[in-house]
Amino acid sequence: MAQGDISGPNSRVVEVMNFLAAHPTESFTLSELAARLGLSIGSAHRLLTTLAEARYLSRHPRHKTYSLGMALVALGQAALAQHRDIDVARREMARLSSELGVQCHACAVVGDELLFLASEGTPQSYEPVNRVGDRRPYMPPLGMVHAAWADPDEQEDYIERAPAALNETVRAHIARSLEVIRRRGYAMSGTGPAFRALRHFTAAPVGHQKDEAYWAGLRQLIADLSEREMQLLDFGEAGRDGISFITVPVFSPGGRVSLELSLSGLPPQLTRSEFERHVERLRAAAAVVTGETHGREPPPVAGAIAASHVAAGMPHV
Repeated sequence: MAQGDISGPNSRVVEVMNFLAAHPTESFTLSELAARLGLSIGSAHRLLTTLAEARYLSRHPRHKTYSLGMALVALGQAALAQHRDIDVARREMARLSSELGVQCHACAVVGDELLFLASEGTPQSYEPVNRVGDRRPYMPPLGMVHAAWADPDEQEDYIERAPAALNETVRAHIARSLEVIRRRGYAMSGTGPAFRALRHFTAAPVGHQKDEAYWAGLRQLIADLSEREMQLLDFGEAGRDGISFITVPVFSPGGRVSLELSLSGLPPQLTRSEFERHVERLRAAAAVVTGETHGREPPPVAGAIAASHVAAGMPHV
C-alpha cells in the first residue's frame, strides 16, 4: 500500500476532493477523473453524482465536466476561521513575494504528508510552481523544519521514514541538519540535478501518487540527493548551483510548528548579503504570523538525536 493511502470506500471521496483541490481552476470529465484516480466508470459516476447533488462539485451543463462546487466555499471559510494563521500568513507572504520578487508558500504537516495551503508570487527560475492543494510526503529531507522543533521521539520517527537506500552517513547528516536548523532558525537546500528531478517528480498529479511505482521512484530520487541538496549547513556550501529554498517555522500557541513558510524560485548566484536579507525578511514575516496568532517559540534546545551526533564528533557549523 502506498504511503498516505486511506483504506475503505470512503477514501474515494477524499481522493476526488484532494485531486480537485490540487487543480482548483480546472475541470475534468467523468472519464478523465476515473482514469486519473484509478476508478471504474460506474464508481466514479455514482461518486461524482452524489457530490454534485450536495453542491460540493459543480457539473458544467454543456461540457459535462466537474469542478469544485460552491458548498466548499462555506467549508473553506469555516476552516480559515479556525486556522487564522493561514490568512495572516497569506497577507505577509504577498508582501514578501512582492518585495523580493520570489515565490513564497506555506505548508503544514497533515498526517504523513506536507500539504501546501497558500502560495504567492512567481519564481525567478524554471522550478515547478508550488500550488495550493499540492501534497508531498513527509519524509527526509522534506519537511525538516517541522521535524527540527519536534520532540526527540518524533525526530526518530521522522528519520525512520527515510528511504532504506540512505546509508548511515547520510542519516547522520539529516540528524545533524535538524540540530543546525533549530539553532540558526531556518532551513535551506542547495540546488542540483537530483533535487530538480525530485521537484519535478513530486509535482505529479495527486492521482499518480497511489501507484507503488510512484513511491519506488520517489525513494530512489531521494537516495540520489547529495548532502548539500538535502540541507546546506552553511551558505558557503551553496556553490555555483545556488539555493533552492529557504524555510522558517511559524509556531502555534503550544510552541509547536504549525506552518512552514518558504521562499523558492530564488535568483541564481545570491550574494551572502542578499541571502541574509532574504532570511531576515522571511523570519520577520514568520514572527508576525506567530505573534498575531498568539504563538510562542519554544526554547532553543537541540534535540537528543542531533545532540548525540554532535557528541560523536560531527563538525560544528
